[in-house]
Amino acid sequence: MSGDGLGMVLRDVINEDDEIIGQADNCEIEEKGLLSRVAFVVIINSKDELLLQQRSAGKKAYPLYWSGAAAGHVNSGESYEEAASRELGEELGIQAPLRYLGKYLSVEDREMVATFLAYHDGPYEIERREIEKIDFFTIDRLRREMPRMKVTSFLERALVMLERRSA
Repeated sequence: MSGDGLGMVLRDVINEDDEIIGQADNCEIEEKGLLSRVAFVVIINSKDELLLQQRSAGKKAYPLYWSGAAAGHVNSGESYEEAASRELGEELGIQAPLRYLGKYLSVEDREMVATFLAYHDGPYEIERREIEKIDFFTIDRLRREMPRMKVTSFLERALVMLERRSA
């Protein structure tokens, strides 16, 4: 998630109904455990494989965990979709049409997470400060290997949304 540690970027503070109740910087949001917004993107390529990223070892949250293609905090005044698009550019160097899959409140992370789906075959320019590596997984392979992988709760929730979409 881009923006970790950048104290001066303002984010909207929300309530559990995703209504904006104020603004704060990253430091204040973390210190006070305020609710904020996150955009999460899953990419599927033309082989019907998911592009997953392993988060950088230097990340404060979920270092070396496998997650979706891109994710990041929504800045104040930005929509979920705008943040998702920005993160695709920052983390993977791409732009792609986004399809909204749904959103949920991650109580443990204190974040409202909007999940998007994009189709893209690369090439990708990986942001090395954010991403350790990327790999492609069929949903079957991911389900088989997940018990032995460190995966974010965001990826687990997105997988359920994806499977619901194709059911």
